[in-house]
Amino acid sequence: MAYKMGLLLSLSFLMAVLLLMADLSLLFGVRSSLDALALTISYRIAYEGRLTTQSRELVASYGAKVVMETKNALRIGDLAVFRLEKTYEPLLIAKDPITVTVRRSTVVGYYDEV
Repeated sequence: MAYKMGLLLSLSFLMAVLLLMADLSLLFGVRSSLDALALTISYRIAYEGRLTTQSRELVASYGAKVVMETKNALRIGDLAVFRLEKTYEPLLIAKDPITVTVRRSTVVGYYDEV
């Protein structure tokens, strides 16, 4: 009987650890996709000189939101700071949704063709 109780107890701990690892890997996936998207958006801002409607639609297609922290009009050589936000519904880490944020900056007018 003690063997069965120990097996049930260890299985419950194992399930909690598996859910925690799944949460962490999914959070890492959300963050890395936001990081890749931020790189694309920073190139677009540097090339176009502003955050265009097409860039906002691209961010919205990933289920994220873009927020420009630079409030004034951008000119060549200015530093544009923005952040991308996406909410994540955790499995075990928290009861409330988690907002994953990536903050990036780019220099307007700096575009290097490779």
